[in-house]
Amino acid sequence: MKFIFTDKAKEYLEKKGEKVLTVDLFVGGACVEISEPIAKLGPPTNIQHKFDVYESEGYTIHLFKGADIKDDTLTITLSKFFGIEALEVKGVKML
Repeated sequence: MKFIFTDKAKEYLEKKGEKVLTVDLFVGGACVEISEPIAKLGPPTNIQHKFDVYESEGYTIHLFKGADIKDDTLTITLSKFFGIEALEVKGVKML
């Protein structure tokens, strides 16, 4: 598996002083469930055994088990919405 960290993502992680991140799957909805990959700073706070652990570019990535990754490449980038910065994950195949 290949991980690509954009320069903005690296700057954000450096600013936060974090070398560990968790890529999990957010599932929500009522009649129709919607799922979306999310990235959080730090190790998983919930069930540890539901994640595979990878090392790349000096970072530790906890990726939810069973993730279907496009072209075996996951990109971590930074998004900004109304001035709020957050990590964004690209490359997870969703149904």
